[in-house]
Amino acid sequence: MLTDNAEALNKVYNVAVGENYSVNYVYNACTSYLKSDFAATYREPRAGDIRDSLADISLAKNLLGYQPTKKFEDGLKETIEFFKNLYS
Repeated sequence: MLTDNAEALNKVYNVAVGENYSVNYVYNACTSYLKSDFAATYREPRAGDIRDSLADISLAKNLLGYQPTKKFEDGLKETIEFFKNLYS
């Protein structure tokens, strides 16, 4: 958005931490931080579900100089707190 690099314009970028986290990991991190006792519900996979995913952030690194500045867990906590404050 704020780059002067003409080569970086009109591209699509993945902005992430460059690490892989399972849905179970995210769920457990959320329930732990929220001190929730809600049990997960597991169902059969649906057509089109992605089993494993890892955002490739190399284009953002190379053309924008992007570097993740937060650990996933810290960003998750900040996001949860943001929404808790938004709706309280």
